[in-house]
Amino acid sequence: MKKTLITLLSCLLISSAFGGNLLTETFEYGNHDLEKPIGWTCDDNSWLCGYLEKDHNRVPHSGNWYAFTDADEAWMFMPVYLISGIRYHFSCWAITDGQFDLSFWAGSAPDPEHMETLLLEGSVEGGNYERFTSYLETIPENSDIIGVRAVKHNGTFLTIDDIDIDMVVQYDFQAREISRDTVMIPGTQATFYYWVQNTGYDPLDIYMHASNEYFTNVQYDVNGSNSNVFPIEPNETVVVSATATLKPEIEPGSVTWLDIHLTIPCGCNTALVTFWVTPVSSIDAVSENEVPLGVFPNPAKDFVTIEAEGLTEVSLIDATGKTLSSHAAEGNSIRLDIRDLKPGIYFISAKTRSTSAFVKPILKM
Repeated sequence: MKKTLITLLSCLLISSAFGGNLLTETFEYGNHDLEKPIGWTCDDNSWLCGYLEKDHNRVPHSGNWYAFTDADEAWMFMPVYLISGIRYHFSCWAITDGQFDLSFWAGSAPDPEHMETLLLEGSVEGGNYERFTSYLETIPENSDIIGVRAVKHNGTFLTIDDIDIDMVVQYDFQAREISRDTVMIPGTQATFYYWVQNTGYDPLDIYMHASNEYFTNVQYDVNGSNSNVFPIEPNETVVVSATATLKPEIEPGSVTWLDIHLTIPCGCNTALVTFWVTPVSSIDAVSENEVPLGVFPNPAKDFVTIEAEGLTEVSLIDATGKTLSSHAAEGNSIRLDIRDLKPGIYFISAKTRSTSAFVKPILKM
């Protein structure tokens, strides 16, 4: 498998401007179904591990371990030494079939009474994976334990995955795909979307380079600029579109992908986004997998209408990949109220009776 998720637990001391990752927990290492996550402490096994086969989770084309709970209130704890005076970035992905409150804490002992510092919190709902992130500049001393708390309001379960705790350093950034899997005819073009976030505390110049195994003529667009390099400020998130041509000689039915490598001039940090593409031989084959999606007006200020044949669900996603709202749909159109959104770029993810999710960007004025 081209992309494999592994669990890495490492505590790093920092002596320069280039820090590292303190915790990446994808719940994969040494776990089995219905056992508590390795390395975590939880009373009464209120958190357990599960496994999903490929194409049934947030990362396409790979199997995936996760942690889940169905308790009314559940805690789990892990020793992670947080250094006072160093800034940290926290993130986690979560999904539920109902509504749960999810929060992350730091404290001096593995029990709720000693969880003193709130690191990250949010409400999980809507049936789609949501990404929760936060920055924390002040960590009290003796914060040797992190705790994860879930509180059920309704529904059956809460699933979490990819917990990341990163030291915020001088030169650091992240990138993640927004577009879903794509069906293409060899020789045609498609546009792929991803976001880039500056997680360090200095401005950066991001350079982009695409792989050429299956695609040619890659053109980038960042805020109207067509360059393969762009500036990004600390804490800023930028949405990038890359338009590429699938090579005419690619065989229909094969598995192809577009890799876009991102780096900064010092070479001290890199990132990779991957878009999976299935080549097909005819327009009919494309129409069976991708229904035309209409989004108008675009740009929009107050309301936006989404049209596609056989709509079943529509979600509104922000530039970081977080699902802001999800709506069940019947028929061929649905109207969304976007008056409360801040101006910027958002994404509409739509599902129909004959397709999986597909995505289009909208500009909120």
